Parts: sequence; C-alpha cells; structure tokens
Amino acid sequence: MSFNPPTTEPNERIDLRPLPTWERQDRMVAAFDRLAAGQMVEFTNDHEPKALRAALDLAREGIALWDVRNAGDGRWVIRLTKLPEASTLGDTPRISFLRRCTMFRNCPKEILREIDRVSKERTYHDRMVIVAEGTNWPDLGIVRRGVVEVTRATDEDREIVLYDVSPYSMFNEAAVFDEGTAEVTVIARGDVDTVEVPALFVRQLIVRSPEVATGVARYFAQRQRRLTGAAGNLAFGRVLTRIARVLLDYASPDNGMARGVSGVERITQSDLAARVGTVRDMGSRALSHLESLGAIELRRGRVMRLDRAKLEEVVRTNK
Repeated sequence: MSFNPPTTEPNERIDLRPLPTWERQDRMVAAFDRLAAGQMVEFTNDHEPKALRAALDLAREGIALWDVRNAGDGRWVIRLTKLPEASTLGDTPRISFLRRCTMFRNCPKEILREIDRVSKERTYHDRMVIVAEGTNWPDLGIVRRGVVEVTRATDEDREIVLYDVSPYSMFNEAAVFDEGTAEVTVIARGDVDTVEVPALFVRQLIVRSPEVATGVARYFAQRQRRLTGAAGNLAFGRVLTRIARVLLDYASPDNGMARGVSGVERITQSDLAARVGTVRDMGSRALSHLESLGAIELRRGRVMRLDRAKLEEVVRTNK
C-alpha cells in the first residue's frame, strides 16, 4: 500500500483563537479523530502550538502529520493529516519517522527508502556536544527524540541559546548547504536520539528531487520567521517579558497552574539567561518575580509548573 499526503483542501477548518487555551487540545483531538487516513484538518491558532503538539503526538503517536506555518501576522496555521498505521504501509520505523519531517513529507517512497539506507542513528546524553562551532560535521542532523539547543559563544565568553530543535526538525543545515564549517554549537538537552544523513547525499538529493527541494525551502522560511521573532524579543522586550515569552513555549494549554511540556524542568536559570541575552542574576530575579505573580512555580530554581494565562498577561502588558 502506498500513501501520499493530500494536496487538496482540508476536510474542516477550525479557528481555535476564540476558545480558552485549555479547551483547544480536546477540540483538536476530536477533529483529528473524525478524519480517515489521508484526510486533513486545518486549525488557526494565536501562538505556535508546541504544548498542543506534544499532547496530541502522545495521544495519537505515529499517525499525526503536522504542517505548522507562521502566517506572519500573529496567526499560526496548523494542518494535521491522519497517516495510516505504519504497518499497513510496510514502512520501516525510520521511514515512518521521515514521513513526518517537513523536508521529506512529500517524497515518493523510493526517495524515503534511499534516505533510510544512507542514514544512521545515534543517541546523545544530557549536555553532550553534538556539533561544535567551527568544525566540519559531515551530516544533516534530524532530532528523533528529545530536544537539542543551538548556541553561540559571545565575545564576552558567554553562551547564548539561539533556539531549540525539537523532533522532526533539523540542525547543522547551514554547513550542509553552503559547505562551510558549523557556525553554531549543538548540545543535547537530556537524552536525545538523532537521524543523521550524509551532507553530500542531501545536496545531491535536492538537485534531483523537487519534493525535497520544496520541503527544505519551506523549512528554511519557517526557521527565519522563528529567528525574526526571537530577535525582536531580544531587542525590544524587558528581561521579564523575554523570559515569559520563552516559558510560554513550555506552558500547558490547561487552565491555571499546570505541569509544562516535558523538558522545561531541565532548564536552569543560566540556560534561561542565555536564551534572552542576559546574566544569571537578572534571570533569577525575573523568575522570582514571575513566581510572585503566580505565573510559574519553582522548585530548587527550576520551573516545574506554569500558568499560561498569567504568562500571556505578562507578555501582553510588558510588566
């Protein structure tokens, strides 16, 4: 049996923005469950749905294909396609994974089989350096499980976290496509599994596969939107607001104080300071203030629980 993601209109369009955040997950799951294999539903949201994605992937593991796009005006458009069970397609586990990656999701099966043959998998443990700045790392990395941090050293010998890379997303892409050295350092946060594809093979693949070339172009466009948003946050927000924006990515859609997306408990005060371009003491004071506002709950300096509505209020009012 073969399967190609749909190119037609969605079966249903749902605007999540009028709903309280804690009702959005149930609405997404219900709409997804109404789909037959190969059908698609489209949602509009007012933020990147990282927590929603983590919850739905857990509830419907292996059969949800995500296409998340920043529309550039405060709208996020999410298209969810229901995949057949991998066993019905005769896919290997790695091909099933590749189908869900932005750059490969529209590939014919023979291309996916080629990628499967040349790829290797590796596991990295917490704080291990996967790619070191200035080195020639020979692969395109894709996160299969866990999260990696992409960092850059400053002239003041400090480290700034530029962004995270979550499952189905790639790293070391700049060095792969311009054939230079790595311009950033990539570090595992917790245990991380990766799929690594040889750089030369990837460059050859985009020449002969328009599906891969289009997927890579779309991926780079979305990465630029995220970096533009991050740069604006660093340039224009107070430290308190900048940290609240970072933490919103980990906030559950549930009402009130709730556990965050898996991984938030590993972020140290130094990590948060690095993400917003400040020093640890300033970051620590901002976290204490957010706790006093009831927006987060700390335990031994780590964020354990978050209140999405209160964090959104801090971001909206900048105080």
